[in-house]
Amino acid sequence: MKLSTLVTQTLCLLMLIGPSISAQADSFDSSTGVLKLNLVTVGSNKYTVELHLEDDGKLKILSAVPAVYTKSIFSIYDSNSGRLSTAIIDFDGTKYRGIFELDSSGNYFTLLNARAGTDTDGDGLFDDDEGEVDTDGDGLANYLDSDSDGDGIEDYIEGDRDSDFDGLIDSLDTDSDGDGILDASEGILDNDNDGIANYIDLDSDGDGVKDVDDHDWNGDGKSDDLDTDGDGISDREDFDDDNDGIQDSRDFDIDGDGIIDGSDADSDRIPDALEGIVDSDLDGILDYLDDDDDGDGVLDLLDRDSDGDGFSDSRDSDSDGVVDDLDYDDDNDGIYDSDDDDIDGDGNIDNPDSDGDGVRDSKDSNDD
Repeated sequence: MKLSTLVTQTLCLLMLIGPSISAQADSFDSSTGVLKLNLVTVGSNKYTVELHLEDDGKLKILSAVPAVYTKSIFSIYDSNSGRLSTAIIDFDGTKYRGIFELDSSGNYFTLLNARAGTDTDGDGLFDDDEGEVDTDGDGLANYLDSDSDGDGIEDYIEGDRDSDFDGLIDSLDTDSDGDGILDASEGILDNDNDGIANYIDLDSDGDGVKDVDDHDWNGDGKSDDLDTDGDGISDREDFDDDNDGIQDSRDFDIDGDGIIDGSDADSDRIPDALEGIVDSDLDGILDYLDDDDDGDGVLDLLDRDSDGDGFSDSRDSDSDGVVDDLDYDDDNDGIYDSDDDDIDGDGNIDNPDSDGDGVRDSKDSNDD
């Protein structure tokens, strides 16, 4: 049975049983012999996969169900080569990464190689791979830096892929897709809604013209040869097109026209990239498709607390003009919220590391 067939069958089963699953940390249970990979990308789709270690050392595919968790380090299955490159797996306290190959039967993976390592900053990359250099010159060595190349896209999102095959992994590459437009300008939005973020999409607006040749690569109807903020740098090369102090890769209104950029499937004025494929109210509808994310009966468009986090969406803790729900550093202390133990700077711990594994709960899919 091919992996794609198994996925299709499991999808049908999931439709019958209903509830979606939440991701758990990648781990191997030595008592059951089950390896659980919480987020495996197959093309633009994401699945949670369980495999069983057989007596002959092969891994048998048990299940593959759609994953509904975005902020997670992921494994990658390449259907062309049949190879599965895993995220970091906790094997009885030791961290491993492995490469497996699907055999001719389509039922089993065989281990090609595996290696152990340390991941100090919890970004899914071994310290040895990141190194002690400081790529973005921010004073933090890459192995301690959650955004090693300083492009505004965190390392756990970019991972160790090499999208443009230039010998530099995406988390250390300021132009991951090699289209001549820096990742800091393209960002994680998906303008053409093809399942590929702009920073690794060679045709971000899906108009058939490659970004490198497109005078309007993001499809906003404005030439990228313009200089929106009049700073002498064309928008194509400018990290902050509207000069609002928010790097374009983290800005949901890049041109400062008051209109949210990128797709907004549920028309709640919250970009899909921000809502993600989580299901906050567990109603079976992913947030980016749900017009009432927190299930409080008030439409997100009218809700002052659309994500149900207990704080008003209009709250701006650091008074920088960016509301907390759209701000990656709510208290402007130079620490990304996902790595900050006191997100709003009020002196109270609101993002602890409950299990003491060095990863804040906001990034930890298994913080028990």
